[in-house]
Amino acid sequence: MFYGLIDCNNFFVSCERVFNPSLNGRAVVVLSNNDGCVIARSNEAKALGIPMGCPAFQIGEHTDPRQVVQLSARHVLYCDLSHRVMAIVGSMVEAVEVYSVDEAFFAMPSNDVEECHRAMAELVRMVYKHVGIPVSIGFAPSRTLAKIASHIAKKDRRITDGVYWLVRPEAIDIILRRTPVGDVWGVGRRLAEAFTSRGIVTAAQLAALPPDAVRAQFSVVVERTVRELRGEDCHTVNPVTIAHKSIMNSRTFGHTITSRQSIEDAVVTFAEHCARQLRKEGSVAQKVGVWVRGDRFRQDLPFYANSCQLTLPTPTANSITIVRHALQALANVFRDGFHYRKAGVMVSDIVPAEGIQLNLFDTHDHSKEHRLMRAIDSINHQYGSSQVKLAPELTRGEWAPQQSHLATSTSPLRFYSAMSGSQRPLSKGQPRQGGAIGGE
Repeated sequence: MFYGLIDCNNFFVSCERVFNPSLNGRAVVVLSNNDGCVIARSNEAKALGIPMGCPAFQIGEHTDPRQVVQLSARHVLYCDLSHRVMAIVGSMVEAVEVYSVDEAFFAMPSNDVEECHRAMAELVRMVYKHVGIPVSIGFAPSRTLAKIASHIAKKDRRITDGVYWLVRPEAIDIILRRTPVGDVWGVGRRLAEAFTSRGIVTAAQLAALPPDAVRAQFSVVVERTVRELRGEDCHTVNPVTIAHKSIMNSRTFGHTITSRQSIEDAVVTFAEHCARQLRKEGSVAQKVGVWVRGDRFRQDLPFYANSCQLTLPTPTANSITIVRHALQALANVFRDGFHYRKAGVMVSDIVPAEGIQLNLFDTHDHSKEHRLMRAIDSINHQYGSSQVKLAPELTRGEWAPQQSHLATSTSPLRFYSAMSGSQRPLSKGQPRQGGAIGGE
């Protein structure tokens, strides 16, 4: 059995290029919330020396900022394109495990490598044709090695079909000798420093360590990494299952605000997002918490932070109920006279919606509420996210994040409609027919 990793190349930048082909061949960076720092770079931006995580105001220290296109992140767009990519992957392979917004693991039988290679090369072409996102696929006996193989498939220009197999023992040994220990999946900066101080600087040297000794000196997680580098499968690729114990939605505001109404508007939006995620996962929450925080870097302003958590009478995923209790929690922590820079809502004690214990004294008609939420979710799914929302969500004035570099390309919904010849956008996961545009 081989394990594959499909990785979308420079994903956020590639998404922007799908809707604005004029960005092809140019140095492009996507900025984080409030346009703070670089979270995605095109290959051209990497060649200019712009590092990942570089603060936006420091781009000029690495290159002429006029050579770089800076874009504010559009995460709703990126998630939608991610769903479309993963839907195509799921239609061609089995046992897909979505690892992140731009990565997914899957298992492939090892009976015919050449046949599998042709199928995966076709998958790369299908994703690019239907979504416009360039992807790379790496195969290996374990997921840690598949990570390394995927990186090679993305970086090695000699690989023209986007697929790389790292299966032969002699090839694995050569690649591991060339791989710094800090580039191994699961080895963070501090762990890499600990290995380097012991003279372990390559992945091959890490793989040569006795697993039992590694477990005794570090942890079982590091032991599994060593075994995976040796080609042993220490994980099982399974379809994605939701096992969240809590869901949080928060935001750093574009600037400090003092208005209670603005904070309430933000909390309503965050709470509704949490409720919608609960319904998407088929879960309900038993607790709702709200927290607020000032700007700790403003020496000229008094700093204030506080939080409050309330227990719901009956576990629910109803937006109205969760929003009502979130506002009650906010009333317990909001203080006039302070400048707030960030707020958030968290729902916790999450359990499956089936078989919840109802409150004997609860007189609400939950079946009616369920029908209302299903109707709202159905409309939003068919016509676009958040087409139907609670009234306070309609105001996003002071608390909206700073996004001064939003792309001015055609609206994604209009783009989908034009490409599909329909008056409605395509449903999530439905691939677009026709030639690809954009990509790298």
